[in-house]
Amino acid sequence: MKEIKKFISAFLMAEAEASDASIKPNLVDYNKKLNFMNSFCVEELYNKFGMIPQDELESEEFYETWKDAESSSPRHIYKISNYKDDRYRDVYVVYISERNPDDEIFLYGECLFVTNIDNELKIIKNYTFGDDRGKDKFVANQGLKDISFKTLKKPAKIERYLEPLDDNDGMEHYLKDI
Repeated sequence: MKEIKKFISAFLMAEAEASDASIKPNLVDYNKKLNFMNSFCVEELYNKFGMIPQDELESEEFYETWKDAESSSPRHIYKISNYKDDRYRDVYVVYISERNPDDEIFLYGECLFVTNIDNELKIIKNYTFGDDRGKDKFVANQGLKDISFKTLKKPAKIERYLEPLDDNDGMEHYLKDI
């Protein structure tokens, strides 16, 4: 689990750095950082985290608006569950916060499925916590189609790191052995 947490922490840092670069007038730097962020994922998840490659700068006003913005914070990692899967062997489900969380409000946001593909860790699935009716389940999945919460059985191991104290639905889910 330590290796998975380190891998996801590196991805979340790359995501925050790409986000910061997206509001600066340097397309080469932004696209380079976005490509690095995408390298943690299978192709089906490239550009699926709210940022896409750019080939034109935004308006001067856009960059002026964001020039004094604070650096983005990497998402919080709440919990990692390890599942055994017939096809992918070890699959890790990593529960994370929304993008750019602060250190005062702790909300569930998404979860990422991670496994080893061709001897390399990759994020293979992404789910969002909540839908139009509220936050009670993970929906809007993206990524590989042959794996989901339905294909995973009971977790072999769970590690909890940080409680989403400000999110009742998230806290209820966090405490479940899933």
